[in-house]
Amino acid sequence: MARESKSGVAIGDYPTTPLLLERTPKKHNILIGNDRMQIRWAEQFLSMAHDTKIKHEVVETVNDDMVHSEESKLYVVERSSFIDLAPAVKARTGIWQMELIEPKTAGLNAIVRQGAKLMGITKPDKDEVQRIANVMEEVFDIRAAIWHAAWLWSGVIPEKSSGRWLQPWENWLGWMPQGVDPRYRLNTLYWDLVRWVFASTGDERGFRRTKGHWNAKRFSELATLTLPKDKVYNTLVELSIWKDRKYDPWVCALKVSKIWESK
Repeated sequence: MARESKSGVAIGDYPTTPLLLERTPKKHNILIGNDRMQIRWAEQFLSMAHDTKIKHEVVETVNDDMVHSEESKLYVVERSSFIDLAPAVKARTGIWQMELIEPKTAGLNAIVRQGAKLMGITKPDKDEVQRIANVMEEVFDIRAAIWHAAWLWSGVIPEKSSGRWLQPWENWLGWMPQGVDPRYRLNTLYWDLVRWVFASTGDERGFRRTKGHWNAKRFSELATLTLPKDKVYNTLVELSIWKDRKYDPWVCALKVSKIWESK
């Protein structure tokens, strides 16, 4: 019988929701528990898999008659005991447990393996999967977590540092510091590049109008810094798109890294 954690997610005998990533999605699916983030992701994932809009339906129980329609269904029940399906019907129905997604869980490991797949790693090492999962901590958005994992698979995990942050032109893998909100880091990179554009052209007035206090030393440092203008332009374009569309920050971070990967 399923138990429930303090956060309201279920703990039981069925596979955890992120394992959908590694299975062939069935036509009808049932989620057990109460986690808005996992419900939203399951809707998105199953909608893509079945090429049709799928919305969840919270029900008290699920019986055989409810999983025979031509239209794909996604039901949400509070407990596994509220599922009343014949063995044959249950076998062709996807049943998923909404457990906490954190280090040392099957759910987070599945997310890390999906991140490896995005980076072209077909058989990720088990120890490496666990090492990356330990860095990621608890997950609050599955799509963002997949891209975060892909970022970590792209190279050496950046070490925490008490000094200044590296820039992508200095280290295309290590410029995103561990433990920092990626949205904050992307915003700082955007303004660093805007300041460089003004400083490199000697536009002190424009530099003064950017966020932050006037710093003559910083203006001089940026004025003498030589950067490939095409990479600066492409990075600013991508950062501007991210700021406007508000898509997953780890996706943007990967795109920025790809811009600066080649010399």
